Amino acid sequence: MPYVTSAERIGIEKGRSEGLDIGQLLNAREMLLEALDARFSNDTPADIKQQIQALNNKIMLKRLLRSTFHSKDIEDFRKTLEEMTAEDPA
Repeated sequence: MPYVTSAERIGIEKGRSEGLDIGQLLNAREMLLEALDARFSNDTPADIKQQIQALNNKIMLKRLLRSTFHSKDIEDFRKTLEEMTAEDPA
């Protein structure tokens, strides 16, 4: 087994952590899109899908997932999405 320095170990752990974060973000987006399709009969507009794919905030994605259950229609969800992204554009 090759020797791994402390700096290399730290780098490896950081890489793993970042990989997990990216994976969780992709899963959150995928779950939100799936929930929208299930809730609104596979009729999620392309512009909403694009906005969701551009989001990098796991907390916001989680809040949007919850809002799919409370939105009466896709336009109501769109309004929520616009409000949330206006609050936190990053």
